Amino acid sequence: MQKLGLFLFIVSFLPWLAVFFVVPFLPLDITQKTTLSVVLAVGAEVCFWISVVLLGKEVVTKYRRYLDPRYLWKKIKNFHRR
Repeated sequence: MQKLGLFLFIVSFLPWLAVFFVVPFLPLDITQKTTLSVVLAVGAEVCFWISVVLLGKEVVTKYRRYLDPRYLWKKIKNFHRR
């Protein structure tokens, strides 16, 4: 169950990437783009909350900290200083 939870946690970020980087460039009218964006956003949230139930709050909080842009930027800065 933990592997399924981790998979859903990672998959929950992919629809958000599609909303920002794919949907605007599709040859659809604005209502179709809006509908697709809403469906992707709801799907992402459903995947995320199912992963929270499967993994538990502590695990999700730990992984979210690693995916925080401030944490990643700090790690990149420290890597270049070595």
